[in-house]
Amino acid sequence: MASRVIHLAIAAELADRLGVNDKERFFFGHVLPDMILGEYEVRLPLKKESHFYTLLPSGRKTYDFYRFYEDYKDRLNDDLYLGYYVHLIEDNIFRQYLYYRVGLLMRRGEKELLDELYKDYHLLNPLLRERYGIKLPAVPKGLENEDIYKRFSFMVSEYLEEMKGDLTERPQGELRHFTEELIGEFISECADVIPKEMESLKNGEHYLSLDDYSIENYYKGELRNDYNENPNN
Repeated sequence: MASRVIHLAIAAELADRLGVNDKERFFFGHVLPDMILGEYEVRLPLKKESHFYTLLPSGRKTYDFYRFYEDYKDRLNDDLYLGYYVHLIEDNIFRQYLYYRVGLLMRRGEKELLDELYKDYHLLNPLLRERYGIKLPAVPKGLENEDIYKRFSFMVSEYLEEMKGDLTERPQGELRHFTEELIGEFISECADVIPKEMESLKNGEHYLSLDDYSIENYYKGELRNDYNENPNN
C-alpha cells in the first residue's frame, strides 16, 4: 500500500479538484485507514479490515470501496469520510504500479519486500513533503464519536507521533523499486481517476468497477511454497 506521505501528496492534488471544504478533515481521512501499528503478523489482518479487503467472484482481490460506499454513502459529504473513501481507491491503483509496473507480484507478502519498500518511502519523503507542502494532519474534533473511528482498532496518537519522523528525516541512499517519475505518474493517475469516480457518484453510479485495479489472488506459473502455505497474503 502507498505510504502516508504519498497519500497526503495525492490529497494535496485532489483537494481543489474535488472542491474539498475542510482540508484538514480530508487530509486526516486520507491517512486514517493506515493508523494501525504493531508487528506485521498482528497488523496485517487489522489493516485488511480497515481497508475493506475482499476476494471478488472473479478470483481477484481488491480493497472494496463499493462496500465502504454502501456503508457510508450518506457521509461522503463529510471530508473525513471522503478522504477515507479515496484512500481505498488509491491503494488499489498503487498495487497496480507495485505489482505489475514495477513487477513485484511474485514477491507479494515477503517481509523482506516490505523492508525494501519502507526504505524507498523514507527516501521519497523529503522530495514529496517539499513538493506538496506536507504537514502533520490535525486530529478532527469529535473523532472518537465517528462511526468509522469506532469500527476499527485505530492508534491515532501513536501513528501521528511516528509520522513526525517522516516530516523531518533526510535519509541518504538510492531508490530500489521506485523512481520519482513513477511516483509522479501514480499521483497523477489518482488525481485523474478519482474525480471521475466522484462525478459518477452524483448520478448514483460508479466510474470504477471492483475489478478495475484488482490484483490476482494467485501466482501464474510455479507457486512458491510459502504462498501455498499463506494464500491470503
